[in-house]
Amino acid sequence: MSTVEATRLADPSLLEDAEHEALRSAAVWYFKRHAPIIAERADDRSGYATVERERFLDLHAALAKLGVRLALPDGISPRD
Repeated sequence: MSTVEATRLADPSLLEDAEHEALRSAAVWYFKRHAPIIAERADDRSGYATVERERFLDLHAALAKLGVRLALPDGISPRD
């Protein structure tokens, strides 16, 4: 697995509407594609699985802020 280092967009409002929608659509696709994988590893307490769940929860929170409501997979609890 490779790590991608991204720079922060200084001002998210610089995105065109189509770009914003493309990012949101890609994130929803990724979420739905990986939800079964995350659920399968719900009881795995290894460092890798824990980080993977945390990133998945970050994605879930970001999508919610964008107005996209998606259910978490079974076995994955939302953050308090």
